[in-house]
Amino acid sequence: MHGRGRGMAGAMGRGRLMPNKQNLRVVECKPQPCVVSVEGLSSSTTDAQLKSLLVSVGPIQSLQMLPQQRKAIAKFKEPAHALAFQQKFHRHMIDLSHINVALIVE
Repeated sequence: MHGRGRGMAGAMGRGRLMPNKQNLRVVECKPQPCVVSVEGLSSSTTDAQLKSLLVSVGPIQSLQMLPQQRKAIAKFKEPAHALAFQQKFHRHMIDLSHINVALIVE
């Protein structure tokens, strides 16, 4: 007598291509973002403090502080530096505030 819910031996998965990490490949064709948005800044965080965090990862082209919105927009020279900054500083605490870092596609 066969157990409940069991089919013929070897019949499981037949006819289907089961995705796994070897046969799934993502090809990125879009330009990589160089711009990051830093949100949730403390009102006491200065542009000098933020700039020192940014340049610790790589050179930046510009930094725009928006103190009324408690956020900043920074543009790195290289997309890899923007990604590295996001990975390193997302949910990081600065001046008793957890900042959120997001990549912005231009």
